[in-house]
Amino acid sequence: MSSFRPRLAAWWSNHWFLPVLVALLGAGLSIGLVLEARWHRPLFGLVDPGVTTGLILFLMAWSLDTRRLRDSLRAPLPVMLGTTINIGLIPCLAWPVSLFPWPEDFRLGLLITAAVPCTLATASVWTRKAGGNDAVSLLVTLVTNLACVVVTPFWLSWTVSRDAALDPLPIVRNLSLAVLLPTLLGQLARRPAWGHRLALGYSRQISLAAQLLVLTMITAAAVRGGEALRAQSHWPTVLMGLCLALACAGLHVAGMLAASGAGTLLRLSRADRIAMLFAGSQKTLPVALLLATDPSLVGGGIYPFITFPMLTFHALQLVIDSAVVQRIAAQPLESGASSSGSRL
Repeated sequence: MSSFRPRLAAWWSNHWFLPVLVALLGAGLSIGLVLEARWHRPLFGLVDPGVTTGLILFLMAWSLDTRRLRDSLRAPLPVMLGTTINIGLIPCLAWPVSLFPWPEDFRLGLLITAAVPCTLATASVWTRKAGGNDAVSLLVTLVTNLACVVVTPFWLSWTVSRDAALDPLPIVRNLSLAVLLPTLLGQLARRPAWGHRLALGYSRQISLAAQLLVLTMITAAAVRGGEALRAQSHWPTVLMGLCLALACAGLHVAGMLAASGAGTLLRLSRADRIAMLFAGSQKTLPVALLLATDPSLVGGGIYPFITFPMLTFHALQLVIDSAVVQRIAAQPLESGASSSGSRL
């Protein structure tokens, strides 16, 4: 018993986000299903997706230590590959997956999830824990989040709207205000000496605040989804839910395999391949949830299950990458671990 408690505390410290996310998702859906709107809207209706996403990305960009980025810029190939896989290959792979006879909610949710950038919350954390080059993951994170203002509307206009033209300009405007501007402001906040000291001294607290905002956004989205479910007579089957989980896991693992294979083929260092593994395959949840509520994208349709693929992808991403980190960290470094002949 004396050894169990420290192990449990260590596990909770590293993995608390996933069980809390699942619990709040279930609680939010239950609140929306059971309680009338007049009881929960005064509280959860205050959570604006655009404002919340902007706050999250500002905090995460502020906490990003970018001092080592210049080293990665001198050898940009791993960054280019990770960026291409994240916002190029995965959306391409998601399009044929979306042709499966999904409910329209699942189809839209999958395509949106695949088109959003790399997560600011965990890519560099997992890379650092696995002994990878966190400067590469940082730069892939920044590049994909800045590029998503243009790239994400392009993918969505090509994949989501096949029967009617999708106007990308409102999406570009919303992404610029909720993603591009907060990311730039977060990096600018590190420029003054006091801003750098605060970000360095309170990095854990800043990261925790951003994660709590993500959970707040998830709970509010779940409540709205539960409220919409009250009017639905048909719900997706358990089999369809399992197929969705398999599709989300498959897309994430495909990104990881592509990153690992490309890094090995081009004889990149072990540290760079580890960074590509995570930054090339992870997707951000706040931006996906923001787009799920964007009227210029979803129009006037009611899609109560549109957030399910996003939440499923994010949860499975945490589980899969946690296991991969532990496996990589457990492997002893070979004599040429940083050379091209080393293996992940």
